[in-house]
Amino acid sequence: MADQMTLTDAVDQRGPYAVWDLMDDDEQKKAAIAFWTGADRESRSALELALAKDLRFRAESVRKLSAERVAGRLVRLADSLPDSVLFQYLFHLHMAERRPLMVGFLDAVGLPHEDGTLDLPEDFEGPDAGKVEAAAGDLASSAGHSGLVYLATLMVADADFWKGLEPVLQGYAEDGSTLEAKKAEE
Repeated sequence: MADQMTLTDAVDQRGPYAVWDLMDDDEQKKAAIAFWTGADRESRSALELALAKDLRFRAESVRKLSAERVAGRLVRLADSLPDSVLFQYLFHLHMAERRPLMVGFLDAVGLPHEDGTLDLPEDFEGPDAGKVEAAAGDLASSAGHSGLVYLATLMVADADFWKGLEPVLQGYAEDGSTLEAKKAEE
């Protein structure tokens, strides 16, 4: 039996691309739409240029297109985007679509936040790894796939800050299946 790559290893090696590959088509489309509608002008500028080239439109015309009109192309462009832009897709997905999930997780960890946006003192070094691990395990069990996408996104954002995530994500293969399920199939 070949060793199965864990979700932790995939995120370590491929960053936001590992999370993107973990997501299904519907999630990817929602992430692209959330970015297109939620990102500021500066964050969208590089993507608008790439999209204009892909569509053979002027950049000014692309800015006016609805998210639904460009969503498919935004998804197709994702694999060629810089890490930082693809991470913005993930960030905006959670801020737009999964705020209750974020709020529940941050509450379980005991971190101060304003509707899912962290509100930490400047000298804060990170949450208790044990609390993060317990909350992450609970989230992965209760929210399933969307919980794993969120946890993997946090690990991409700052693995050192979210130290307790690694042991939880080690229990999952890069495709999000539990490693025990993979072993049972073999």
